[in-house]
Parts: sequence; C-alpha cells; structure tokens
Amino acid sequence: MILQGLCARAFAGPPAAPAAASTAAQSAAATAAVETLERIHAHPRYTPRRPQLLPQLTRAINDPDASAHSISAIVRQDPALAGNLLRIANSVAYRRQAAPVEHLERAVALLGTEGLRRTVMAALLQPVIPDDGSVFARCATLIWDHTLLSADIAARPVDGAGRDDLHAAQLLALLHGLGSVVVLQVLRDSWKKSGEGDPDPGTLVSLLDTWSVPCARAISVDWGVSERLRHALEELADGTDGESPGSLGRSLRISRTEAAAAMMVLEITDVPTACDMTNGTG
Repeated sequence: MILQGLCARAFAGPPAAPAAASTAAQSAAATAAVETLERIHAHPRYTPRRPQLLPQLTRAINDPDASAHSISAIVRQDPALAGNLLRIANSVAYRRQAAPVEHLERAVALLGTEGLRRTVMAALLQPVIPDDGSVFARCATLIWDHTLLSADIAARPVDGAGRDDLHAAQLLALLHGLGSVVVLQVLRDSWKKSGEGDPDPGTLVSLLDTWSVPCARAISVDWGVSERLRHALEELADGTDGESPGSLGRSLRISRTEAAAAMMVLEITDVPTACDMTNGTG
C-alpha cells in the first residue's frame, strides 16, 4: 500500500509521463532488471560503499556522553556530509522554523545532541538521485522523502527502548530506503535499454516490493552492521518478521506506516516535500 501510494504520486508528477512501454518491451525490461537484481552483489556500481565515517559516527551516536560539538566535529571532516546534514536539517522531517538553516553551527544548535543523533546518520547515507525527469527519479525522490521520515520516527525515544535499539531501528529504515533506490536505479537502466516508454505502475510496485529488502541486505554485507541488523534483514527477506513486540521488523513496519500517513497530510495541505526543500537532492 505504501509503495502503491508513492509510485502513484511519481506517475502523476510533472513532466507528463510518456506512454507505457508495450507488453513485450515491459517483459524484456523486467526480465533484464531481475537478472541484474538477482546478482546485485556482482554490480558494485549500484550498491553504495560503506561511508568511511560510519564506524566513528556510530560510536559517537551510541555514546551517551558524546556532545553535539563532538558529533559535529566528525561531520566537519566530510564537506559532502556537512552539506547533506544542512539539507536534511531544512527538510520537512526536521525543520522547525520558517527561516532556512544555512550554517552547520546553527544546525547543531537547533538540533541539539539528540536531534543530531537522529539526523547525522540520515545525512551520511543520503543517496545521489539524479533528476533526469523520469518516473524513476520522481519515485526515488519520493521514496527517500518517505525513508527520511521513517528513520526519524524510528529514532524517536520510546519507553523501554535504549539508544542502541533506536539507532538500529533508524539504520534499518535507512538501509531499506537505500535498497529501494538501488532497485529503481536498476529498473531505470533496464527500461532505458528497452527504448520504449515507462513501466506500468503495477510492475514498478511489484519489483520494488520484491527486491528492496534483498538489495538492502546486499548493501549491508560489507558495512559491518550488527548481528541484530543482519538478522532483521534476513527475517524481512523471509517474510517472518514485523509482528513480534520489540522486533526491528515491527519497528520498521510502524515507522513506514506513520511516515506514509504524514506524507499524505503534507500532500493534502500542499506543504513541500523534503525534496522540494532540499533542491531536489532528496
């Protein structure tokens, strides 16, 4: 249901989408995409490498004594990361005032230590989503908007959840979103090679639903994520997680559902999405 809603908005968005490809072209493009997705580990250009600062930031985020200053000092080591943090601080998920946040120091002051803990991991994993005007780019942007909201919701303090629990839930939401973006990149290239139109929404939703988690698992393989996260991804891939109390899969399901509801409210009230507020970088 969530993917259907996001993809429907992508197909409805400007510019007007060309006619769907013929049935034969749809089938050929989908087959080519699945062949790539089945061996996604053999196509490193699609799977993002582990960010160099991930271990250092993970330690700082999980350290109850780490200050906003110490976390921002790590962020300053990577100008691209600092820029992403500013963009996310200005997104719908985090922005709390009318005036834009234009300096890292200001973002740190506004977000505070806990806000930084929630924001910096999203900034670190921010994917590059080229705006080529295609339905794939529009869908990827909407999915990453949804991912940011999901990750923010998952990282909010709740009774009985420790810092490690919240960090793991946030990272799972971000990995799931990255997996979906990888799927869309593969589909974009496969349909481009077919030379005929766009996929129909049903095909796009079906392939995203089937391959987002496997791609998230492929991304996580060399990232050194915790055993708990690896186990959660395995359970999600097997369809066996998402209900047990306290499970990461259940947290992901709840945060994604709440994020989708929040995006519907934003659409109804005509509030810009995170993409709109970050110059199309998602």
